[in-house]
Amino acid sequence: MRSFSKIGLLVSVAVLAVSGAAFGSGFGIFEQGAKATAMGGAFVATADDPSAIFYNVAGIAQQRHTTFLAGGTLINFSNQFTGDPNDPLTVGTTGQYAKHTFVPPNAYLIVPVGSNLTFGVGVFTPFGLRTNWEEPWVGRFVSRDANVKTLSVEPAIAWQTTDGRLAIGAGVEYRRSHIALNRNNAGFNPLTGRVFDSANAFLNSDWDTTTGWNVGILLKPAPTWRFGLSYRADSTIDYKGKAHFTQILTGTPLDAVVAAQIPPDQTIATSINFPAILAAGIATSALPGWDLEADITHTTWSRFQTLDVTFGTTTALNFSRPQDWKDTYSYRLGANKKVNDVWDVRFGGVYDKNPQPTAGVGPLLPDSDRLGASFGIGWHSGPFILDLTEMALHFKNRSTVGVVQNDNFHGSYKTNANLIGVNAGYRF
Repeated sequence: MRSFSKIGLLVSVAVLAVSGAAFGSGFGIFEQGAKATAMGGAFVATADDPSAIFYNVAGIAQQRHTTFLAGGTLINFSNQFTGDPNDPLTVGTTGQYAKHTFVPPNAYLIVPVGSNLTFGVGVFTPFGLRTNWEEPWVGRFVSRDANVKTLSVEPAIAWQTTDGRLAIGAGVEYRRSHIALNRNNAGFNPLTGRVFDSANAFLNSDWDTTTGWNVGILLKPAPTWRFGLSYRADSTIDYKGKAHFTQILTGTPLDAVVAAQIPPDQTIATSINFPAILAAGIATSALPGWDLEADITHTTWSRFQTLDVTFGTTTALNFSRPQDWKDTYSYRLGANKKVNDVWDVRFGGVYDKNPQPTAGVGPLLPDSDRLGASFGIGWHSGPFILDLTEMALHFKNRSTVGVVQNDNFHGSYKTNANLIGVNAGYRF
């Protein structure tokens, strides 16, 4: 009587530990300032508020007042899963995310020194994830809940020429990351011919760390034209965590069989290769009262080619699994309209490609290409600053119907996200 697969559970937990932690455009959070978000993230060549520490660190050199800016982005996802009519497991089933709000924070402080130099420090959240499926959920044997958090602290410095036409900057990023993942394991009852929930697996990692760097250039060849280039280096985090297994009792003789096969709690380790991000932008104020910008961003998701997992106790289960992610590009347009000395209005649009092959699409990460539109307002009176933003993000429908899928879980996904950005600041 084979009611429980020890190998299947351990391997699937290992896959959760890595896949949920690092990959997909959906894990890269580009919304690290409300003004930039309102402009669709097209901010590399503008970079005129303290969030330039994230978007283009050279931009802090052009800001000649000590300024503090803090806020966050409220992110709500909706996802609708529809089962594959040809899949015996998912046919006739649906699923959706549980309601939750994900709030990546940000805070920045910049301090000019003399007329050419500016120091700064930023706190932001460059990656993150929450995919929490409502019960009852047919995909609980792949993923019930994935919660990935990152937090970066970056001291930075930038210098500009006396005429302000050229600025260069650099920063050192200290990044921390944590993973919590939850799923059930399926057993098979040969007496009834039915699948049942035999155990729950929960993974909780430590807050593990890495150090990276970024540089930026800002060029102003003419009073109405600006060019920006920003590069954030790739980095790697070595995660260490513990897998905890809990039997789900059925009240039948199967419980004794399952109990004998549940693996022991044990440590698990892997390394996550975060991508490098290169962004270039061109901006102009040639149209009176308007600042317009267009950006292109290249992200090296191709660093994720294989998944290597090490088990602390059952070393025979160590494995390497191919993933085959691709580098991606995103395209961003933004506009800022100065209404008067107090108010600005902003607009933006973005098209962001995803790196995930269809074979990897599943409950843990149903990633897809996305289109976004944003609107925002800015208020600045004396030393006070307030920026508010609304962005709607639509993910193209993604389906694994008729495709060989890594988890043998087939269906289609419809995803949308709503983002509300808020930043408040004070200029000394």
